[in-house]
Amino acid sequence: MNQGYVKDLTTEEQTELQSIANIIFVETIANGFYELKKVTAALPDKFPLGRIYSREMLGALLLDAHRYNILIETNDSKYLYQSSTVKIPEINLPK
Repeated sequence: MNQGYVKDLTTEEQTELQSIANIIFVETIANGFYELKKVTAALPDKFPLGRIYSREMLGALLLDAHRYNILIETNDSKYLYQSSTVKIPEINLPK
């Protein structure tokens, strides 16, 4: 996972992230809600298209068993990029 401020990226790095992402979400004027800017991958059936998405929905997509190259851009000039090759570790908590 890669995250930080957009201002810290060069123009080339910004272009590269946007080109390799299968899915790009951009935060709307209403903080915490996102619109789908780009999608070039089949999304899960439970994920509706053409809507405004909450942070919880984006979180579910980030943690989905099927991995995507996802770029999320926020109103406060931050970004988060998750590669489709990321492995989410399983944590076995004591009972």
